[in-house]
Amino acid sequence: MAQTLARYDQFAHWYENWIGGTTPLIASCPDLLPPLPGARVLDLACGQGRMSRYLASSGAQVTGVDISAAMLGKARAAGQENITYVRADVTKAPAWWDGRPFDGCTCELALMDIDDLTGALATVAAVLRPGGWFAASIVHPCFPGNEKGLSSWPPDEGYDHEGWWISPDHNRDGARIRVGATHRKLSTLLNALLAAGLATECLAEPPATVPTFLLWRCRRS
Repeated sequence: MAQTLARYDQFAHWYENWIGGTTPLIASCPDLLPPLPGARVLDLACGQGRMSRYLASSGAQVTGVDISAAMLGKARAAGQENITYVRADVTKAPAWWDGRPFDGCTCELALMDIDDLTGALATVAAVLRPGGWFAASIVHPCFPGNEKGLSSWPPDEGYDHEGWWISPDHNRDGARIRVGATHRKLSTLLNALLAAGLATECLAEPPATVPTFLLWRCRRS
Protein backbone atom coordinates (compact mmCIF):
# COMPACT_ATOMS: atom_id res chain seq x y z
CA MET A 1 0.00 0.00 0.00
CA ALA A 2 1.07 3.61 -0.46
CA GLN A 3 3.28 4.87 2.36
CA THR A 4 0.93 7.64 3.46
CA LEU A 5 0.97 8.98 7.00
CA ALA A 6 -1.68 7.71 9.38
CA ARG A 7 -3.07 9.93 12.14
CA TYR A 8 -1.13 8.08 14.82
CA ASP A 9 2.22 8.05 13.02
CA GLN A 10 3.48 11.29 14.54
CA PHE A 11 2.11 10.40 17.98
CA ALA A 12 3.32 6.78 18.26
CA HIS A 13 6.02 7.53 20.85
CA TRP A 14 3.66 9.70 22.88
CA TYR A 15 0.92 7.07 22.75
CA GLU A 16 3.21 4.25 23.89
CA ASN A 17 4.24 6.30 26.92
CA TRP A 18 0.67 7.46 27.59
CA ILE A 19 -1.01 4.05 27.46
CA GLY A 20 1.95 2.33 29.12
CA GLY A 21 1.62 -1.25 30.26
CA THR A 22 -2.02 -1.00 31.25
CA THR A 23 -4.28 -4.01 30.83
CA PRO A 24 -6.48 -3.83 27.71
CA LEU A 25 -10.11 -3.11 28.52
CA ILE A 26 -11.23 -6.23 26.67
CA ALA A 27 -8.96 -8.33 28.86
CA SER A 28 -10.34 -6.70 32.01
CA CYS A 29 -13.80 -8.19 31.30
CA PRO A 30 -13.17 -11.92 31.83
CA ASP A 31 -16.55 -13.01 30.43
CA LEU A 32 -16.00 -11.17 27.14
CA LEU A 33 -13.32 -13.40 25.60
CA PRO A 34 -13.84 -17.08 24.76
CA PRO A 35 -11.00 -19.53 25.53
CA LEU A 36 -7.88 -18.37 23.69
CA PRO A 37 -5.36 -21.28 23.68
CA GLY A 38 -4.87 -22.42 20.10
CA ALA A 39 -7.36 -19.94 18.64
CA ARG A 40 -6.49 -17.95 15.52
CA VAL A 41 -7.25 -14.32 16.40
CA LEU A 42 -7.06 -11.12 14.37
CA ASP A 43 -6.32 -7.93 16.33
CA LEU A 44 -7.92 -5.23 14.17
CA ALA A 45 -6.26 -1.77 14.34
CA CYS A 46 -3.73 -3.26 16.73
CA GLY A 47 -1.65 -0.10 17.19
CA GLN A 48 1.45 -0.71 19.26
CA GLY A 49 0.35 -4.27 19.97
CA ARG A 50 -0.88 -4.11 23.56
CA MET A 51 -3.95 -6.29 22.88
CA SER A 52 -2.00 -8.53 20.48
CA ARG A 53 0.54 -9.29 23.19
CA TYR A 54 -2.18 -10.13 25.68
CA LEU A 55 -3.81 -12.53 23.21
CA ALA A 56 -0.50 -14.20 22.39
CA SER A 57 0.43 -14.55 26.05
CA SER A 58 -2.94 -16.27 26.56
CA GLY A 59 -2.11 -18.91 23.95
CA ALA A 60 -3.70 -17.47 20.80
CA GLN A 61 -2.13 -17.42 17.34
CA VAL A 62 -2.26 -13.69 16.61
CA THR A 63 -2.19 -11.47 13.54
CA GLY A 64 -2.22 -7.74 14.22
CA VAL A 65 -3.19 -5.30 11.46
CA ASP A 66 -2.87 -1.52 11.54
CA ILE A 67 -2.49 1.37 9.10
CA SER A 68 0.19 3.17 11.13
CA ALA A 69 3.75 2.17 10.29
CA ALA A 70 5.05 3.99 13.37
CA MET A 71 2.68 2.17 15.72
CA LEU A 72 3.55 -1.18 14.14
CA GLY A 73 7.22 -0.32 14.66
CA LYS A 74 6.50 -0.03 18.38
CA ALA A 75 4.61 -3.34 18.30
CA ARG A 76 7.44 -5.20 16.57
CA ALA A 77 10.03 -3.65 18.89
CA ALA A 78 8.28 -5.32 21.82
CA GLY A 79 9.85 -8.52 20.53
CA GLN A 80 7.10 -11.15 20.65
CA GLU A 81 8.04 -13.20 17.61
CA ASN A 82 4.89 -15.34 17.74
CA ILE A 83 2.75 -12.41 16.53
CA THR A 84 2.43 -11.54 12.84
CA TYR A 85 2.04 -7.81 12.24
CA VAL A 86 0.73 -6.45 8.93
CA ARG A 87 0.45 -2.86 7.73
CA ALA A 88 -2.87 -2.43 5.94
CA ASP A 89 -6.03 -0.37 5.80
CA VAL A 90 -8.54 -2.47 7.74
CA THR A 91 -11.47 -0.84 5.91
CA LYS A 92 -10.40 -2.31 2.55
CA ALA A 93 -10.77 -5.84 1.18
CA PRO A 94 -8.13 -7.86 3.10
CA ALA A 95 -5.58 -8.53 0.36
CA TRP A 96 -3.11 -9.41 3.13
CA TRP A 97 -5.29 -12.31 4.31
CA ASP A 98 -4.25 -15.85 3.35
CA GLY A 99 -7.87 -17.07 3.31
CA ARG A 100 -7.65 -19.16 6.49
CA PRO A 101 -10.58 -18.10 8.68
CA PHE A 102 -9.94 -16.61 12.10
CA ASP A 103 -11.71 -17.96 15.17
CA GLY A 104 -12.00 -14.51 16.66
CA CYS A 105 -11.22 -10.84 16.25
CA THR A 106 -10.54 -8.05 18.73
CA CYS A 107 -10.54 -4.27 18.35
CA GLU A 108 -9.35 -2.42 21.45
CA LEU A 109 -10.34 1.28 21.64
CA ALA A 110 -9.84 1.81 17.91
CA LEU A 111 -13.19 2.01 16.11
CA MET A 112 -13.37 5.70 17.13
CA ASP A 113 -10.23 6.18 15.02
CA ILE A 114 -11.66 4.46 11.93
CA ASP A 115 -13.81 6.68 9.71
CA ASP A 116 -15.25 3.85 7.59
CA LEU A 117 -17.10 1.68 10.11
CA THR A 118 -18.88 -0.30 7.39
CA GLY A 119 -15.57 -1.20 5.74
CA ALA A 120 -13.94 -2.23 9.01
CA LEU A 121 -16.86 -4.47 10.00
CA ALA A 122 -16.94 -5.98 6.50
CA THR A 123 -13.32 -7.01 7.02
CA VAL A 124 -14.20 -8.59 10.37
CA ALA A 125 -17.08 -10.54 8.83
CA ALA A 126 -14.97 -11.59 5.84
CA VAL A 127 -12.11 -13.11 7.82
CA LEU A 128 -14.10 -14.79 10.62
CA ARG A 129 -15.29 -18.37 10.35
CA PRO A 130 -19.04 -18.93 10.72
CA GLY A 131 -19.74 -18.64 14.44
CA GLY A 132 -16.49 -16.73 15.00
CA TRP A 133 -16.50 -14.01 17.66
CA PHE A 134 -15.73 -10.29 17.59
CA ALA A 135 -14.84 -8.54 20.88
CA ALA A 136 -14.34 -4.78 20.91
CA SER A 137 -14.16 -1.74 23.17
CA ILE A 138 -14.87 1.92 22.42
CA VAL A 139 -15.27 5.21 24.24
CA HIS A 140 -18.93 5.13 25.29
CA PRO A 141 -21.01 6.88 22.59
CA CYS A 142 -23.85 7.89 24.91
CA PHE A 143 -22.18 9.94 27.64
CA PRO A 144 -20.13 13.15 27.71
CA GLY A 145 -17.12 11.62 29.41
CA ASN A 146 -15.25 12.80 32.50
CA GLU A 147 -12.36 14.98 33.64
CA LYS A 148 -10.02 13.00 31.37
CA GLY A 149 -11.78 14.35 28.31
CA LEU A 150 -13.19 11.07 27.06
CA SER A 151 -16.32 12.42 25.41
CA SER A 152 -17.38 10.67 22.23
CA TRP A 153 -18.90 13.70 20.51
CA PRO A 154 -17.39 17.17 19.89
CA PRO A 155 -17.42 19.35 23.03
CA ASP A 156 -19.32 22.15 21.25
CA GLU A 157 -21.86 19.81 19.61
CA GLY A 158 -24.20 17.06 20.85
CA TYR A 159 -24.93 13.37 20.68
CA ASP A 160 -26.61 13.61 17.26
CA HIS A 161 -23.49 15.12 15.65
CA GLU A 162 -21.83 12.12 13.99
CA GLY A 163 -18.51 12.08 12.16
CA TRP A 164 -14.87 12.94 12.71
CA TRP A 165 -13.93 15.86 14.91
CA ILE A 166 -10.90 17.30 16.67
CA SER A 167 -10.94 19.94 19.37
CA PRO A 168 -8.14 22.27 20.58
CA ASP A 169 -10.05 22.54 23.87
CA HIS A 170 -10.04 18.82 24.68
CA ASN A 171 -7.98 17.22 27.43
CA ARG A 172 -4.36 18.31 26.88
CA ASP A 173 -3.02 14.97 28.07
CA GLY A 174 -5.29 12.76 25.96
CA ALA A 175 -5.52 11.33 22.47
CA ARG A 176 -8.51 13.26 21.12
CA ILE A 177 -6.74 16.64 21.05
CA ARG A 178 -4.03 14.97 18.94
CA VAL A 179 -5.84 12.62 16.55
CA GLY A 180 -9.50 13.50 16.99
CA ALA A 181 -12.27 10.91 17.04
CA THR A 182 -15.20 9.67 14.98
CA HIS A 183 -18.44 9.80 16.95
CA ARG A 184 -21.35 7.51 16.17
CA LYS A 185 -24.65 7.13 17.97
CA LEU A 186 -25.30 3.82 19.67
CA SER A 187 -28.03 3.01 17.16
CA THR A 188 -25.62 3.63 14.28
CA LEU A 189 -23.09 1.25 15.79
CA LEU A 190 -25.57 -1.53 16.58
CA ASN A 191 -27.21 -1.29 13.16
CA ALA A 192 -23.79 -1.48 11.47
CA LEU A 193 -22.94 -4.65 13.39
CA LEU A 194 -26.25 -6.23 12.41
CA ALA A 195 -25.80 -5.24 8.76
CA ALA A 196 -22.38 -6.91 8.76
CA GLY A 197 -23.89 -10.16 10.03
CA LEU A 198 -22.41 -9.74 13.52
CA ALA A 199 -25.03 -10.57 16.14
CA THR A 200 -24.48 -9.04 19.57
CA GLU A 201 -23.96 -11.71 22.23
CA CYS A 202 -23.08 -9.65 25.29
CA LEU A 203 -22.39 -6.05 26.30
CA ALA A 204 -20.33 -4.61 29.15
CA GLU A 205 -19.77 -1.21 30.76
CA PRO A 206 -16.86 -1.09 33.24
CA PRO A 207 -17.89 0.40 36.60
CA ALA A 208 -17.94 4.19 36.62
CA THR A 209 -20.08 6.98 38.05
CA VAL A 210 -20.87 7.89 34.45
CA PRO A 211 -20.12 5.09 31.93
CA THR A 212 -16.92 5.83 30.05
CA PHE A 213 -16.44 2.74 27.89
CA LEU A 214 -18.67 0.27 26.03
CA LEU A 215 -17.57 -3.28 25.22
CA TRP A 216 -19.26 -6.12 23.38
CA ARG A 217 -18.90 -9.58 21.91
CA CYS A 218 -20.64 -10.53 18.66
CA ARG A 219 -20.88 -13.73 16.64
CA ARG A 220 -20.65 -13.97 12.89
CA SER A 221 -23.73 -15.62 11.41
